[in-house]
Amino acid sequence: MALGKVLGEFVLKATSVRQTDLGGDRRRLEIDYAGESSGEIPGQNIGTLVFEMPGDHNRPGAWTYTGGLLAKSGAVVQISSSGIRLRTGEGHKARYRGTASYHTSDPKLAHFNNVIAAVEAEGDPATMTLKGATCEWN
Repeated sequence: MALGKVLGEFVLKATSVRQTDLGGDRRRLEIDYAGESSGEIPGQNIGTLVFEMPGDHNRPGAWTYTGGLLAKSGAVVQISSSGIRLRTGEGHKARYRGTASYHTSDPKLAHFNNVIAAVEAEGDPATMTLKGATCEWN
């Protein structure tokens, strides 16, 4: 399978963080993000990234993102994505890779309801940012 065209890019800033102690030196983090998305559906992207931090912070772990894109056109696009995160070795930064799906009732954007996208992003706790892109997965 090949990656197709870039659907969009995003730059998000954390607005709040919640931590839950799971015991055994593990924590669940829920980070609310908001920011700009560009590309085929430009607008405001808001959502929540959730992942668990194992006792060994250098081990890979699963993540999910649930959010919405408030398009400049007035449409609302729901976003669901998930994948694997891994620290980059540069400070506390982590790389996120996974898949995304979209849902909208806007007829002009209905083709996005059938798109599976690949997601790649980098989170930087020092700047509280999440930057990345989505590509069509053919």
